[in-house]
Amino acid sequence: MSSAASLRVDLNGRILPAHRAGLSVFDRGFLYGDGIYETIRAYGDHPFRLPAHLDRLRASAHRTGIRLPGNGAGLTMTVHRVLTANRLADARIRITVSRGAGGPDPALVKGLRPTVLVTAAPYTPPPPAAVRDGVRAVITRIVRNDRRAVDPVIKATSLLNNILATREATGRGAREAILLNPAGDVAEAASANVFWVRRGVLTTPSLAAGILPGVTRAVVLDLARRLGFPVREGRFPPAALMGAEEAFVSASTIEILPLASLGGRRFPARRPVTRALQTAYRVTVDAERGG
Repeated sequence: MSSAASLRVDLNGRILPAHRAGLSVFDRGFLYGDGIYETIRAYGDHPFRLPAHLDRLRASAHRTGIRLPGNGAGLTMTVHRVLTANRLADARIRITVSRGAGGPDPALVKGLRPTVLVTAAPYTPPPPAAVRDGVRAVITRIVRNDRRAVDPVIKATSLLNNILATREATGRGAREAILLNPAGDVAEAASANVFWVRRGVLTTPSLAAGILPGVTRAVVLDLARRLGFPVREGRFPPAALMGAEEAFVSASTIEILPLASLGGRRFPARRPVTRALQTAYRVTVDAERGG
């Protein structure tokens, strides 16, 4: 396994030791959070659902007007090059694209060459007890970005909103922060989508609630339908989540992580739908990596 000191990255098409890769002090991603990104889980040498992540990166680039070199055509090869260079058994991959270096004036954005950085680091899974028994969550006072400002369908590098929500949750003794949208409906967790089960129906906020279209979220919905679980998407008040029989969050780096409690409300320890989906998810991963 690579140590942090020996990790190698791809910066604008060049493989470099991480400590030698440098960005311009005028890079807009650093100065203004003017960038987009994707985080991908690699199982062995297999980046899970990489095409779906790259499709979402292209969609984010289109929405933000960031010029993705070659429309991202070479990124599949780049991801595999970085995995090979780091010789990681399991990895957390991140593709970060900023608008580029443009000087100190935030308004001057024409003719910039985007900065493209691909990194891979050893993957650290959630503790087995958390995967089995669940984690604590709270609904934060900080709400999700208004769709009329920075649309949450854009996976943007400007994550201060999410970071402050996570800090609030941590300060209240929870691992997961659940954010509402400006209308007061359940949106998503700070870095994951949220699901719950009520009377056998798997429920999750729809894209209309102002959420990121999660790659793992799409896998979960597909698996639920294949397993015969009824699925409902829409806009829901916090009471709908609080009254659930099961709840979990999903993301590429945590897969399906149960919620043990939400604020003062503890969810039952028996989680048949969540367990079935966790098992089906792992079967899917093994099948796609050829295991």
